[in-house]
Amino acid sequence: MKRKENVVQALAVGLFLLSVYLLTYSGEFHSSDGQAMFAVTESLVRRGDYDINQLLWMGQQQGAYGLDGELYCHKGIATSLLSLPLAWLGLVVPFWGMVQTTLLFNAVITALTGALVYLYVNRLGYSASTSLILSLVFGLATLAWPYAKYFFSEPLASLGLLAAAYFSLRYRDIGQASDTLWAGTGLGLAVATRFANIITLPLFGLLLLAYIVTRKKGQGIRDKPLLPILAFALPLALTALLLGSYNYARYSNVLETGYLPQQTFSTPWLEGISGLLVSPGRGLFLYAPVLLVSLLAIPAFVKRHSLEAALALLVSTSYILLYGRWFFWHAGYAWGPRFLVPIVPFAVILMAPLMEKLSGKRWLAFATICLISVAIQILGLSVDFTPFQEGLLFRFRELRAFDPKIHFEFRFSPLVGQWALLRLENLDFAWVRTMGSPPRLQADWPVLISNVALVVATSLGLRRVFLREKREKHTRRKWGVPVLMSVLILGVTAFSLTRYKDDQRRSYQELLSYLEAHSQPRDAIIFNIPEDTTILQNHYKGHLPVYGLLETSAPVTPATAGLLDKLAAQHPGLWLIPSPTLSENGLDQHLRERGYQADDESFGELRLVLYAFPQKPLTRHMIGAIFGGTIVLEGYTLYALDESVRAGDVLYLDLYWQASTLVAEDYQVFVHLLGEDGQLWAQKDGPPWCPDARPTSSWQPGEQLTDRRGLLLPSDMPPGPYHLRVGLYRLSDGSRLLTAEGADGLDLGPFSVTTSE
Repeated sequence: MKRKENVVQALAVGLFLLSVYLLTYSGEFHSSDGQAMFAVTESLVRRGDYDINQLLWMGQQQGAYGLDGELYCHKGIATSLLSLPLAWLGLVVPFWGMVQTTLLFNAVITALTGALVYLYVNRLGYSASTSLILSLVFGLATLAWPYAKYFFSEPLASLGLLAAAYFSLRYRDIGQASDTLWAGTGLGLAVATRFANIITLPLFGLLLLAYIVTRKKGQGIRDKPLLPILAFALPLALTALLLGSYNYARYSNVLETGYLPQQTFSTPWLEGISGLLVSPGRGLFLYAPVLLVSLLAIPAFVKRHSLEAALALLVSTSYILLYGRWFFWHAGYAWGPRFLVPIVPFAVILMAPLMEKLSGKRWLAFATICLISVAIQILGLSVDFTPFQEGLLFRFRELRAFDPKIHFEFRFSPLVGQWALLRLENLDFAWVRTMGSPPRLQADWPVLISNVALVVATSLGLRRVFLREKREKHTRRKWGVPVLMSVLILGVTAFSLTRYKDDQRRSYQELLSYLEAHSQPRDAIIFNIPEDTTILQNHYKGHLPVYGLLETSAPVTPATAGLLDKLAAQHPGLWLIPSPTLSENGLDQHLRERGYQADDESFGELRLVLYAFPQKPLTRHMIGAIFGGTIVLEGYTLYALDESVRAGDVLYLDLYWQASTLVAEDYQVFVHLLGEDGQLWAQKDGPPWCPDARPTSSWQPGEQLTDRRGLLLPSDMPPGPYHLRVGLYRLSDGSRLLTAEGADGLDLGPFSVTTSE
């Protein structure tokens, strides 16, 4: 049996759902899961790597350390890989943020899943109106809607599983091996997204065999069953190769995924299954009451579509049994049963035979339960679930994190308590943001109005497409409406992303612009403000690796000290962004003791400090110059004294001081980079920096001290000869100490500077 595809109608459904998801999009992470998967994407798009060292402050919460000491995510790779195009756009488009652009991913994926629900139901033989209603029920009345805005892996797993089912169904009708190839691709995508989906492989395999047998009986000996089986197996084999290679590259073991030994299947089934299905905190039928209709429709669906019913019910049962046993069955902080999101489209499809019989009061009852389900989804997506669940622990001190009572008692349910959080300051929409001067929280009306208008426009487009469904003479023109809907979506999204990027984080914007202008390709960033990790990821347009550390005191821990020393050996420059809330920063102290502080800039409450590390030993030069008759410059080392240095690089300078007698005053040291014409190009003034940071008035006769300084050369300085002039001066009046020869400073050099290219 062949059936004409209603691709235009399905596309219109998906575009309408996407416009709704864009209106309720937030542009922020809601969990460490999302941050970890995005960190893989970020590493890939910035520098072709796959570590998550940006999140070292998380420890092994979302990954494990490889044999090379790098931190790797234990989540499936598919979400990180497929979101690369969006992340790349967020990186290269100057007025978009990388995080905000990438977080559009699940909105697109869920809209595609809604379109696929339409195609699947329609291919089963149901009318366009039934297919449309069920695709909208999936997209707006189930967990699909709130999870379209969260960066979890479940929406992509849902798309993969449904794609495997749909293309298997197409093979049943058309008999082309290309459909089984796509079915295997969908299943491989689901497995690469979350390895647990491997449990569905036998189910889809048996379904394919059943379809082959059915076709063979109907088509005779002309069928070649081996070809569709091989086509189905090929993408699965490639998926196994991808995952095995990924595991081996990280952990030198093709079977090692990074999950920790304590992460096991240990929950009693009664607790887990009842929690996933009916608990006030996580119950599927409470968070999507419309799915109760699916239970009523099962007998009719089984009668009309026995094989498809078996697949839907077995996939759903497998999920419930698997995650009902998982030690973290509730998925931590989440809205409803997150782990069951991939089976939602199968549950919705089960309603199809019942939908075609609804009329009168039954139709009114169905519409009512749909509206209740939509209201529940709006509650979930309007307010981030984390503040409410963290607030429970604050209000009820007897509770511990993820206490079973939180999930099984109505008084702790978000369905009851989250209504109280529906206020402007708690709304989880990107168009509610800090704006104006002075900055305050308010609605971004241009963005809100344009997105509401987009929903109206796409709903009109959807209506027009379905009204013209039977007018075959307009087939060519049908594509015009989806194309127009797509153009409107792209335009409004581009405009919205530009507005979202301007988030009033002026200090970060200025700091990162300076960093991008002055950093070198082999440098690295050390970021010591974990709570602002997303801000850095969103605004930074460069390609340097980022190491996110959590250090709150000095000295640093031995593990951190070892990491810093390793980084100093690998990177000539380390750009430190220390926490502005710490009075004593151990990272700053450790790096300063071992490297050369070449730059220190302030941007509002933020600091950006460059520590440089020479890549080869420096040569010591002895001079014995005496300043003011009391302080001797015994010698110095200067990287680039006998060779050229590039503009934008760091000059490394060690000054070896000794007090010949007691020093009566505190002096400042100046280091000035001068051209042949005497023009000042760079300088480093300040008290002599020594390990104990003592002023000159405390120096003892005969005591020797090493003053270590780095000088960041301007990237725009012209090539040619230069020299350094060093000396000391009084801070009170700026008068310089003279040498024994009567000079007010000593010239070191000359050396040549070449272009930075």
